[in-house]
Amino acid sequence: MSRDAPSFFVEHDFWTDEEIEREAVAMSGSRRTESLWVKTRVYRPGEDRLLATMLLNQALIKDSYHAYASERAQLYID
Repeated sequence: MSRDAPSFFVEHDFWTDEEIEREAVAMSGSRRTESLWVKTRVYRPGEDRLLATMLLNQALIKDSYHAYASERAQLYID
């Protein structure tokens, strides 16, 4: 595989070669959901050369999480 080709998890071990940077880029919510958007960047080791990026939305549907109301009350003061 060429080092400049796309990386696929099944082709090699991400945890030994690339440097990974994660950033929470946005948080949002509505009456029914809460979302966290996380941007991941993969770099060649020791370089600023960007190999890949991924933007992932992690969402929680409030009604499906039985302890949502009690845990939210512990974290936030309305």
